[in-house]
Amino acid sequence: MRRTSATRSFMRLTAGLAAFGCALLCVASVADAQPARSERIVIEYIAPTNAAHKPLYDVLKDNQVLERMQELLVGVRWPRTLRLVFKGCDGDANAWYEDAEVTVCYDYLDDMWRKAGASARPAAISRQDAFIGPLIDTFLHEAAHALFDMLKIPLLGREEDAADQVAAYLILQLPKEQKRRLILGGAYGYASELQVRNPRDLNRLRLKLTRYASHADEHGTAAQRLYNMLCVAYGSDKELFAEVVEKGFLPPERAEMCEDEYRQVDFAYRTLIAPHVDSGR
Repeated sequence: MRRTSATRSFMRLTAGLAAFGCALLCVASVADAQPARSERIVIEYIAPTNAAHKPLYDVLKDNQVLERMQELLVGVRWPRTLRLVFKGCDGDANAWYEDAEVTVCYDYLDDMWRKAGASARPAAISRQDAFIGPLIDTFLHEAAHALFDMLKIPLLGREEDAADQVAAYLILQLPKEQKRRLILGGAYGYASELQVRNPRDLNRLRLKLTRYASHADEHGTAAQRLYNMLCVAYGSDKELFAEVVEKGFLPPERAEMCEDEYRQVDFAYRTLIAPHVDSGR
């Protein structure tokens, strides 16, 4: 990853996250206003042991990515300190939440950056959006796990699905152009796993030898997560995301239900999570 290219890819991230922080706070209207307390969130950039990740480490740190996520999440009245960490994971391209800590691996981000630069990426999605979209989605997905755990939010259904819904919902509180770019960038992340370049690829018959046990994972398949993200986005704003249906990325029969799906997520967020968020700073 060349530092110059990566630096340019983060130029709009700073403004986007700042605006998103405001959007997150504006969603909450139930709780009394409280001043933001910086001790709610602590951050750490752990220097990578893999020299190949040093440029990535520098770019993330120089652009204060964790500081932006800290600013975004500090409005939540966490019952104890939440820690946000970037670190090397010895080749494990992963991200997770555990015991009041969200960890995202440089290995995972490096893989994300390479996929964003693939020649198969649609021209309509820039490399920076194809990287930043999944990055924000990943952080918010893991932060959703933290919300469920630390705030004791009740869940019906699989937690991983609920975390995906919360992450997409929060992105959809952004201004129109920002949320469109981040949703499409995040959708590209799932599409790249499926090796999908266009709607025809989603409808082609595929021969793949597999075991039923492979479907036992707590996460949905990449195809399910792709469709779920596009559906909640379309349900939130049919005009802004009309293209995903018109171009065939979201089947019409699923699109019919998406407005109700978004309303369900919106109601759940406002009922269960918004009361734990400061209404202002």
